[in-house]
Amino acid sequence: MTFESQRLALLDRDGTLIEHIPYLHEPAQVRLLPGVADGLLRLRRAGYALVMVSNQSGVGRGFFSESAVEAVNARLQELLAPHGAALDLMLFCPHAPGDHCACRKPQPGLALQAAERLGLSLSGALVVGDSDCDLELASGLGLLGLRVGDVSFAQALSGVANLL
Repeated sequence: MTFESQRLALLDRDGTLIEHIPYLHEPAQVRLLPGVADGLLRLRRAGYALVMVSNQSGVGRGFFSESAVEAVNARLQELLAPHGAALDLMLFCPHAPGDHCACRKPQPGLALQAAERLGLSLSGALVVGDSDCDLELASGLGLLGLRVGDVSFAQALSGVANLL
């Protein structure tokens, strides 16, 4: 797939794409949230590259390994596959909050890395998440930020139907 003419959709994982379980590290516990697959397909049809960007401080705190995060991420992709949906790139920050890294949201590191790896501009990108740090990431980069939580992923997207 070529990304030359696409925009980026930067998507949080826990509480946005899948049920939020604190310090999730067991693939068997991964559950898609309602409307996620349909929402991802809508974004794809609208020309967005789909990139998950997630803070995973459990790694930095020593609760689990990066391979546990990768196993959870692989399970997420497995659950999306029967719906014809898939994420193009999955990035995560393994640092604890006190590490003051450049990749922990709301810092822009993961967004910049996604744009670089896919050869896309952040211009016209959007951020979808369930927390203040997701919206702060969007605001800090001058991007549209959509909050899920009280509404489903698909409902959040319906508010920006003109983009889709």
